[in-house]
Order: sequence, then structure tokens, then C-alpha cells
Amino acid sequence: MSFINVQNLTKHFPIHGGLFNQKIAAVQAVSDVSLKIEKGETLGVIGESGCGKSTLGKTMIRLLEPTAGDVFFDGVDVTTLPHSGLMPLRRRMQFIFQDPYSSLNPRMTAGQMLSEVIRFHNIVPKADTEKYVEELLDTVQLRKDAKSRYPHEFSGGQRQRLNIARALAVKPEFIIADEPVSALDVSVQAQILNLLMDLREQFGLTMMFISHDLKVVEHFCDRMIVMYLGTVVERIVCDDVYRDAKHPYTQALLKSNPINDPDDRTELHILEGEVPSPRDPPPGCPFVTRCEYVEDRCHTDRPPLKDVGDGHLVACWPVTDPQPAAS
Repeated sequence: MSFINVQNLTKHFPIHGGLFNQKIAAVQAVSDVSLKIEKGETLGVIGESGCGKSTLGKTMIRLLEPTAGDVFFDGVDVTTLPHSGLMPLRRRMQFIFQDPYSSLNPRMTAGQMLSEVIRFHNIVPKADTEKYVEELLDTVQLRKDAKSRYPHEFSGGQRQRLNIARALAVKPEFIIADEPVSALDVSVQAQILNLLMDLREQFGLTMMFISHDLKVVEHFCDRMIVMYLGTVVERIVCDDVYRDAKHPYTQALLKSNPINDPDDRTELHILEGEVPSPRDPPPGCPFVTRCEYVEDRCHTDRPPLKDVGDGHLVACWPVTDPQPAAS
């Protein structure tokens, strides 16, 4: 079995209303998602804002409780564990949040935050805590005197380094990084990405990297899944994405990517149409309202993820099951 094995994971947020505040609908943030991550692999999760990327990551490690489905971590189904059974696994899987400031306690110094994590999980003997804190700060390229500073005294990039240090403090095996560079200046983004790549090699980490930046995912990850409206529409090796992407949504993302050459005046592709509401998604393909290759069956039947070769999965009827051309 794969190191991380997600099977039919679903997360719906209920909407309450009416006289007795009863459930009247649900926001279908994640719908029937299945994926696998091998030991030492980095899986990218790509998609536009609101497609369910962050909810997927938080549900996988039970920061949010799943509505349905199973998540197996190293063979253990974490979705069925009670709180007492889940706590030992918390050391092995960590989360790096998108906003480096709001995820830090403004009333605690960097040293206090790291020490709290270390003592709670009993990582090192109490007498060695301060030394271990200094080692963590050095690992993420922060000075030792940073342990006496509060979050507001750090820059955005330094705060994210502190978040990374906190995640590393418990010596995890699996880290979910939720858009860790999106809130940072462009000049700092490359530094944080390079740091994460070095740490991945140094500690042999397995990672899931969530982003809406296709170029970052292509550079950082081994494979990627593309999400749209809470579902996975394609899974592909990152090196093959520009050559072999087959789903119309993935192709639209590639065409809308900024061009590196300032002299290239090629017009960017604009994806037309409206994203359906996750409260009331279409019964067929979730991309049906914006797809240029739509067929009648796309409105009624949801396409399954099918292998089109070498583990490349696509959920699109015209791609995986093309209809014969009319004579």
C-alpha cells in the first residue's frame, strides 16, 4: 500500500437556516477524491481559488473531519481513529499554513512556540530543549537570537521560516504545505521554495504541495493532481504536463500561464464561463459550463478518472471515451 492512500474522500459543509436552524443545503467542498502518495514523493495539488485544495489537505490529516471516505497513513486509517489514537500520528504528519502571520501566536516568542511543541510531544529531554530550538532556527536559516522575538518583529519570509521550523520540530515524515509562498514577495518566494527543497532532501520528507501557481508546482513536485470544483480532473507527471496534459481545464490553465519571454506578445487564453456553485454542482462533469468540447453526456454523467497510459489519469468523456465521428 502507498504511504498515503486517500479513498473517496468527501467534505461537505452544512448550511443551516429556517425557523429551527435546520440543515437546508451543503457546500460540497471536496467530492469523492482519491489519490496516492508514495514514500519520499512530492505531490502537487493545483487549481484555482475555491476548488477545494486547502480543504482536501486539512481533511486528510483531520484538521477538518471528513464527511465520507478513508485516509490511510502508512497503512493506518486515520479517519476511524479516536482522539487518543490520533495523537501519536500527529508527530508524523504536519501542516504549513498559507498565512505565516495568522498561524503564529502573537503573544509568544519564537522560542516559546517551538519549546511548547517540543515539550508537548516530548521530542528531546527538557535540558536539551533550548539547544534543539537553536538547531531548528539554524536549519531554517534564522539567527539564534530570533528565539526571543515576537511574530510582529519578523518579516513575512522569516515568519514562514518559523512556521517551517515548528513543523520540523516534531521530526515529521509527511508535510502538507498549503500555498506556503503565495503571501510572500516574489523575491522571497524563491528562497522559501529552495529551503523546502533542501529540507525535503535532508530529512527524506514526503510532501503534498498545494498551490495555484502551475510553474511552481511543475518545478517543485514529482506528480500533480488538478482539481476543479472539489473533484480531481487529472493526475499527471509534472515533467509531462506541457506536452501531455489532456483535460480541457488543465490545458486552459497552461494557456493562461504568464509567458517568460517579455518579447513574446502571444495573447493569453481567457477561460470563459462561470464556475458552478459548490452548493449546487452540475450532475455530470463539473467543467461542463466552461468546456469547449462539451457533449450531451457531459451534462448528465460524471466522467470517472481513467488511465490513459503510464498512470496518467483523466476525467473527461471526449478524452477517455471519444464518440465515433458521424459519417
